Amino acid sequence: MIETKLEIKEYEPSKISKPNIIVGVPEAGLVGTISASYLIQQLKLPETGYIDSELVPPVVVVHDSKPKRPIRIFGRDDVVVIASEVPLNPRLSLEFAVEVARWAKTRNSKILVGITSVPFEGRLENVEEGKPNVLALASESRIEDMFKEIGASPFEEGVLVGTYAKLLQHCIDLGQPNLTLLAEAYPQFPDPGAAAAAIEVLNKVLPIQVDVGNLIKQADEVRLRMRQLMARTQENLKRMAETTPSVYG
Repeated sequence: MIETKLEIKEYEPSKISKPNIIVGVPEAGLVGTISASYLIQQLKLPETGYIDSELVPPVVVVHDSKPKRPIRIFGRDDVVVIASEVPLNPRLSLEFAVEVARWAKTRNSKILVGITSVPFEGRLENVEEGKPNVLALASESRIEDMFKEIGASPFEEGVLVGTYAKLLQHCIDLGQPNLTLLAEAYPQFPDPGAAAAAIEVLNKVLPIQVDVGNLIKQADEVRLRMRQLMARTQENLKRMAETTPSVYG
């Protein structure tokens, strides 16, 4: 296992055992970030810790006039959400994946779910015709067996790169159950509709029931609020694309 300097810091000794862990970081359409933020809000999850590394950009995010670290952990009972509000550069992405997979394993996590997107140029936010498709990729065949039940299609061919690819790889190495959900999203703009579709699938995976109605109603507000993060994410994805193959074959 790769040695890293990244640390997962919890405010109090953790009482969490066998959690369902959800990871959302900025990628195309900001599907992971939007999903994680909405889940935290709707489930009223308290902040329980953060991720620290010299590789984390020198950024403080402000919520309700309070300064916050950009990569934080929220949780209660058996649900934990790890959310980043900054794009992860390649080195930080690697260290993040290593430590999150390791942390999940030490907590005997039932499943680690990554929420991201499939960049899809045909996806138009202003056309309310059906829901975006959600693809799924799993570390174990027993998880694959429930794809039809949860309303996801198997990701059969292509290449997955970035944070979620590294997270999946390290989960496989550790024997940590992993499920990656990829909603079809318009790559150049924040896509709340794609995030809503991913959450609806997640509702069938985990013991949660999160109504996505407000997320869909607030779509314009979400897009406006996250446009700067989208611009930074696009720059980061462009840099990563210069050193990796096409994301989807």
